[in-house]
Amino acid sequence: MAAERPGGTPAAEGPGGTSTAGIPRGLRILVVEDEAVPALDLEIQLQRMGHEVVAVADRASEAIAAAGLHGPDVVLMDIRLADGSDGVEAAVSIRGLHDIPSIFLTAHSDPGTKQRAAAARPAGFLVKPFLPADVAAALALIRPAGPGDGQA
Repeated sequence: MAAERPGGTPAAEGPGGTSTAGIPRGLRILVVEDEAVPALDLEIQLQRMGHEVVAVADRASEAIAAAGLHGPDVVLMDIRLADGSDGVEAAVSIRGLHDIPSIFLTAHSDPGTKQRAAAARPAGFLVKPFLPADVAAALALIRPAGPGDGQA
């Protein structure tokens, strides 16, 4: 079941709503990861960066429902999920239904996996294990949804 998460605490911002490191602040992020400890660690790192984790899901069906409910700016999506569900299929559905991009989290960086994932038009890939700086760099390419963008 997707868990509701409170917003992160704001970090110091520079001009234009960016941190002093130039990384956008205030992204609303859906984390989809079937392993509890990495999901919690990622949530903590995102909050420290000044982002809001709107929900954490461990199954494709939960991810699709949470994306519709919360309208995040981006989904951090593990490719292999609990109960054998598929993160690529979930990301394709989320992109098609809500036009929300995903950044894939995977231990499998082989060309076949990346080719299959291309159907979701991902915003990027993070190969496990990754560092907080890797996450920050991937998120720096995401623009927060603004008024009139069609995202709730």
